[in-house]
Amino acid sequence: MTQPSRETLRAHRQVFWDAWQKAQADLPLNAMEVRIARVIKMHPEYHHFFNDMEDFLDRDFQDDGGMNPYLHLSLHLALEEQIATHQPPQVATTLEHLMQIKGKTRHEALHTILEILTETLHASHRQGMEPDVMAYAERVKGLTG
Repeated sequence: MTQPSRETLRAHRQVFWDAWQKAQADLPLNAMEVRIARVIKMHPEYHHFFNDMEDFLDRDFQDDGGMNPYLHLSLHLALEEQIATHQPPQVATTLEHLMQIKGKTRHEALHTILEILTETLHASHRQGMEPDVMAYAERVKGLTG
């Protein structure tokens, strides 16, 4: 798997930037922008990155030594899409279980599942293969045990 070009990365980040700016201005949002704004809102520690568009669009977060906020927000968005589409269905049911039975907040439950998603994507990247969706779904389901 190759790294995205600087132009591709910038275009993807622009979607996050635009959604957050529209949300802050109380402008109408489409369904994807609503999810993006919700994910950003959950992370006030990243809000300062949305003060400088050029810095956000161009910064190499790998050089910062900490968590890449764009990557973290993107993984959150991937989970939100999995929940909205029930693909795989284990994500939505496990999220509910973690909140209802285990007493986690929605954000805590998302982060629990996010760890598995991150490990799955990291392993597939290392192996140069597509993620094993079935194995991922089974690991997520295992959180309910």
